[in-house]
Amino acid sequence: MSFDVDRFRVEKCYRNTAPVSVLMEDLNRLGHLDEHMAEQARLWRRRRGWALRGFAGLVGLSFILRGFTEVSWLGGWAWWLGWLSLVGAVGLHLKASGYAGCDLEDRRYQLPARLLRPLLRDIDPQERVTLELDFQPIDHSSKFVRQGRTATGWETNEFEDAWMSLQARLRDGTHLRLSLTEWLQKRTRSRRNPRGKFKTKHKRKSATFLQAQLRVKPERHPGLAQMRAQAQQAVKLPPQVKLSRLDVTEDKLAMRAHMDSEWKVEPDATRACLMMLLSLFQVLHASSARGKHLTSRAS
Repeated sequence: MSFDVDRFRVEKCYRNTAPVSVLMEDLNRLGHLDEHMAEQARLWRRRRGWALRGFAGLVGLSFILRGFTEVSWLGGWAWWLGWLSLVGAVGLHLKASGYAGCDLEDRRYQLPARLLRPLLRDIDPQERVTLELDFQPIDHSSKFVRQGRTATGWETNEFEDAWMSLQARLRDGTHLRLSLTEWLQKRTRSRRNPRGKFKTKHKRKSATFLQAQLRVKPERHPGLAQMRAQAQQAVKLPPQVKLSRLDVTEDKLAMRAHMDSEWKVEPDATRACLMMLLSLFQVLHASSARGKHLTSRAS
């Protein structure tokens, strides 16, 4: 399915199942679209600024001209033209806001592009890969999950934004799934200060959760479920990334980790995702080698 720009502008979501080459082209188009929207927003903001300066200048000129009897009529014209400039500035502001609303978070299309490149050698060129990206803001109403209150009186609103999901079948038959979820908690508390006035404080807590999963055929990796200890030792993550969970079953390896939400595409998130996958692949290779060894001993 081809990339529908008009539909994307409305939904702010990208979903496609296609070969990696097609997905890379779409991600490149998303980058160009983002640059175009940002450029248009800047252009209309500049025009809004000119209209506001015109309003201020014309209104000031009208007061000056009204002081001269001979050209007082010009002051009236300047007055009305000034207010027309203000109306035009409002229209230009709405235009700029429309383009600004289409501005995308750069790292949401840059990260999957960085991750697909090193996976190219492990995915058949004709293999269809599923990529889903959500560009709606993290505090969008659709991402609200719960409301609560802390023991210290803070009212909380929590949001979970599962904005990226990548699924692919590798050349050796392994099914790979990689996803990212942003978590945000908004805190609000109102209290009366010693002078009797109410003050409201706002705080935010956030984190990014990364999930990597490899699903395999049990006959190709015998004894995988007994390799949890080896899997724990094989996990190598960047210092800022903390392991949250590790699951090892007969047909699946899954890892969940978290890091600070103020991450960068390079090297933070790209390195973290690739190191998670590398750790899981090392366990698979050890399981495969163990299976071959057991087979040779049996022979």
